[in-house]
Amino acid sequence: MSNKLVASLSCVFKLAVKLLNSEFLCISMQPITIKEALKLDAIYVDTRSPAEFEKDHIPNSLNIPIFDNKERAEIGTIYKQNQDKAYEVGFGLYEGKLADLKKQLNKLDKNTKIVVYCWRGGLRSKTISELTEKLGYEVNQLEGGYKSYRAYMRKWYENYKLPFKFIMLQGLAGCGKTDLLKALHKKGIPIIDLEGLARHRSSLFGAIGLEPREQKAFETELYTKINELSNEKLVFIEGEAHKVGKIFVPNLIFSEMEKSVKIRINCSIENRSERIVKDYFSHGEDEKIKEIIKTLKKYFSNKNYQEMLKCLGEKNYYEVSRILLENYYDPRYGRIVDELKYDRTIDNDDFENCVGELVKFYEDLN
Repeated sequence: MSNKLVASLSCVFKLAVKLLNSEFLCISMQPITIKEALKLDAIYVDTRSPAEFEKDHIPNSLNIPIFDNKERAEIGTIYKQNQDKAYEVGFGLYEGKLADLKKQLNKLDKNTKIVVYCWRGGLRSKTISELTEKLGYEVNQLEGGYKSYRAYMRKWYENYKLPFKFIMLQGLAGCGKTDLLKALHKKGIPIIDLEGLARHRSSLFGAIGLEPREQKAFETELYTKINELSNEKLVFIEGEAHKVGKIFVPNLIFSEMEKSVKIRINCSIENRSERIVKDYFSHGEDEKIKEIIKTLKKYFSNKNYQEMLKCLGEKNYYEVSRILLENYYDPRYGRIVDELKYDRTIDNDDFENCVGELVKFYEDLN
């Protein structure tokens, strides 16, 4: 590597490290706005660290980071103490990764538009944009980076009007609403599974066996799903409160749920209890379940509370589920289910028959 190129790259990384610790921005020679970018059939290259990427990213993005999580944190720490040293470390890391970065970029389809972004459209994305262009790709750097995408998403959720109406499934806990949505999806019926998108079952026990998404990632997943269904007239959805775990359901969805066609799903306490066992007690997280039950002590008689703990210790999960349903979930949420006005009521003790009736209801309405 020539001394001239080394000096040039060193300068770039001085600015790149500064970007990680300040408000400094650099404008690309080939900018593109997020609104323009989302109209393209493009591949997005996210140059942020893997941790930033994991929290949320633009749909159809690949993560090709300049710094990994540890490196980004270390450079930030060094920068606070000695800026020149931080520049030197940053450049050294980039120089050592240049061959691998080229290898990753060369795997991209040269017939597809490439849009490169970082947090705010600064030096990380500029560096990779220029490198990608030199490798023979048609490249744009995203103006404002991921931050501009989030601003676009906020406005989209505020102003977008759904092109379809909901058929909402409602019923007591454990009646099988989520399982029914999945079965309908397999039959080609359009659905939105909010709990699946949130990776949370929308209860105090909802995160058991799952890794819940953060709000931003949920909104991206929901945005993608809504766009996939843009040509549909009717879409099945499960009745939810305004929150699924820690995730807020956007008003765009919640307001339409209130105006939806509503179907009540009934199911026996026996089958509901068995479904709760399957959903919550098959992940080896009995201690977490026990701690959650302890927070609910005030809702149970001492007899039922002690019986639950005893049955949990004996792995009699069916009985734990039955007590939870009869003494906590049904009294607490049953009134909400009962107060709604329904267009149809379907029994789900025969699952396949229930799916068949839902399909017929959809076809008749559609």
